[in-house]
Amino acid sequence: MTPSSRSPRPARRTPLLAAAAVALVALAAGAPAVLPASAQTTPPRVGQPVPKPATPTPAPGKAQTLEWEELLPEDERNNFMPGPPPAVHDYLSGDGSLAAQQPMNFNVNKALEGRNVRVPGFIVPLELDEQGKVTEFFLVPYFGACIHVPPPPPNQMLFVTTPKGITLDSMYAAYWVTGRLTTRTKQTRLGAAAYTLAATDLEEYRY
Repeated sequence: MTPSSRSPRPARRTPLLAAAAVALVALAAGAPAVLPASAQTTPPRVGQPVPKPATPTPAPGKAQTLEWEELLPEDERNNFMPGPPPAVHDYLSGDGSLAAQQPMNFNVNKALEGRNVRVPGFIVPLELDEQGKVTEFFLVPYFGACIHVPPPPPNQMLFVTTPKGITLDSMYAAYWVTGRLTTRTKQTRLGAAAYTLAATDLEEYRY
């Protein structure tokens, strides 16, 4: 399937991405980033994967909890790497510098098409509404993806839509995202995702 060519509106995306970049620069330099009082928690390291969740068999009608390697075709899971590619330091040098370094693997687990799933990960904002809530984002398996380190392959990224939006108090927080998963692709200047998830519920991941 040909990835969509529609890009998010830069004017709505820039402030939050700039704030994220500033926080990550401070973190990389060893300085604490200034966060709201409600978000004063120990931040993850850049490139730190979200912890593996327990994966019990879901009850009828309940969402299936996924681990990130389950998004890969079964014959590719032996090569699964939970962490990021080597870090780069030119993430503010211009459009396309990070997306160009993304390993372009669109092979998906076709058995997940149409499933109701629950996945933990970090949020990379793409679109904001008029209230400043994030309505479109990439869900990625490790902290700093697409901003400080290159994105994971498309089959390790979810393009998530949530009409209600979510207010991000901290760029360090991980979230559980629940919704219907499809193998529809999405491409932006920050990277490409081989999956799309229509979110019905979001909750902060408690470490």
